[in-house]
Amino acid sequence: MKVLVTGANGLIGPYACQKLISAGHDVITCGRSALQAGDLPGRHIAGDLLDASFRKHLIASERPDGLIHLAWQTTHGHFWNAPDNPDWREASIDLLDRFHDQGGKRAVLAGSCAEYDWQGIAAGQKLTEDATCNPHTIYGQEKHKLAQHCLDLNAKGASIAWGRLFLLCGPKEAPARFVPAITRALLAGEAAKMSSGKQIRDFMHVADAGAAFAKLIDHPFTGLINIASGEGHSLLEVAETIKSLIGRGTIAAGSIPDRPDDPPYLVADTSTLTETVGFRREFDLQAALQNCIEWWRSHPA
Repeated sequence: MKVLVTGANGLIGPYACQKLISAGHDVITCGRSALQAGDLPGRHIAGDLLDASFRKHLIASERPDGLIHLAWQTTHGHFWNAPDNPDWREASIDLLDRFHDQGGKRAVLAGSCAEYDWQGIAAGQKLTEDATCNPHTIYGQEKHKLAQHCLDLNAKGASIAWGRLFLLCGPKEAPARFVPAITRALLAGEAAKMSSGKQIRDFMHVADAGAAFAKLIDHPFTGLINIASGEGHSLLEVAETIKSLIGRGTIAAGSIPDRPDDPPYLVADTSTLTETVGFRREFDLQAALQNCIEWWRSHPA
């Protein structure tokens, strides 16, 4: 199968591409910048997916059988309410329409746990795919609108899986994200500043997330599916695990105020992913964090 992967140079894209190629697929990637040979597995086409003419040319010239759509606005600290979120939804709808018009058969798109109603989660309540959605950010709202569009297309005979990602960790994260921020401070022998750390979160290694999307391209499942570990750990536990693996530094829990809108519990029910699709992770939390530490040790800047 010829599979087009958008956002392939993001956190999970390279891992999805590697799995697709290992499974025998012909992979085409696209992005705004030209890449050096070897940067990504597969063949790369440079262009802006927010440009309608590029989308038209891309689909018409390549005519992919499969589509893994990961591209979106993801700038750390900006994407939640970035004004181009609606542009990405509209571009994604057009990309899907062109994909299907040219004979595309199977699509897997990246959704988000931000689609759910974070304020209505009871402690210990894992989020199933049919949980209430009431996104409080523009990002979550536009992702949810696109999810509904995909469900409508499925009702008309399309084959689309909508993978709702929870928290990710792994190489090349923005330095200000939680795991890199804690890791970099501790590697420097400094106090790692953080909130109280009482919040329970679901972390998944980026390689596992990419592998899940690649597996879904070959699976008949359609509809909503959580892409996560299904395990909850407090942020303080995560920070203390990083500290124990590094062996130096201190955790300054409570040095940053908790955000009043931060949900106390955000963990996925992954029954559909593990039981229906049969996906198994390679990384538990400790192995995932160890991998992050090793990456930041070799990329101190």
